[in-house]
Amino acid sequence: MQTTGFCSEIKTGCRRRVAYHPGAIGAGLAGLARISTVAILVLIAGALSGCVNAQIAAARTDLTRGNYAAAHERFVAASHSAKLSDREQRELADGLCLTEFKIGSPTYPLAAVARTCADAASRPQSSSAPIVAKIDSAERAATDAEVASALKAGDIAGAQNAVVRYQLFPGADQSAIPGWSKRIWAAIDRQESRSAKNRSRHFVPAIAAVSRRYPAMRAMNDSAFKRWVMNNATVSRSPLVNGIELQDGALRLQVASGSLPEIALNLDRFVRINDAMVARCRCEGRTNIAVEGSGLPAYLLRLDPETRRSEVLIMPQPH
Repeated sequence: MQTTGFCSEIKTGCRRRVAYHPGAIGAGLAGLARISTVAILVLIAGALSGCVNAQIAAARTDLTRGNYAAAHERFVAASHSAKLSDREQRELADGLCLTEFKIGSPTYPLAAVARTCADAASRPQSSSAPIVAKIDSAERAATDAEVASALKAGDIAGAQNAVVRYQLFPGADQSAIPGWSKRIWAAIDRQESRSAKNRSRHFVPAIAAVSRRYPAMRAMNDSAFKRWVMNNATVSRSPLVNGIELQDGALRLQVASGSLPEIALNLDRFVRINDAMVARCRCEGRTNIAVEGSGLPAYLLRLDPETRRSEVLIMPQPH
């Protein structure tokens, strides 16, 4: 089984590392800086009365002086105390959120700050919710800008890398992912449509060779072919595919994200399925494997005219 034959169509190849867009993040974080000033006042004002942990009291003073590193150390020291009231625990959590955000990268990357602040915001009467909202908004805007830039450059893998990274971001808005997924699929279709005009004649011998290997496919109706696909996508009586959509010259398979590791071990089955698709339609044929929910491409299978069999492009996926 080959896995590299048509990676050149997805401009940057099967995998590559993608950088953040600092400008997009900076625009979102500028608003967050203003909110954090208010958060300092709220955090201090909410704890003016009553006895408090000595470290937390000292941290308040550091906050008023803008000494966020010292305040953070105080809050960390206070976290080891076994006798914190609910109010002190809330102030401690809000303080860690605020100071980690103010200190920022590289000591506290945005994803780490998001986890700290999400924990703080989950507490009653927390002052961290506006910070969480701004972090989420900034990360979503940065991802959107990165996806747009990558797709404009024809970098499908780069666009998907950005979305996959966002999927793993703490508190990520999962409802935003299907929209990016549609844009990625549309870009794939555009790239393949442009190249199809120049390559069709090279596929005639390959299509003929594949058709000879699967002579029964041509006679199958849609229902029979779907059953054949499902049988070939089943391992140890467990189907790897949850949905099959048959289109003109194309097969779209829906898979659960939890099935991806097993699918990776059985890609030869999907190579066989796309070969059968080619034999059935007597065309180039293509099989697209998408993850349920997100709709993101997991694998693309296409006929290679040189090897005269289908090859697999592995798209970036969460780990």
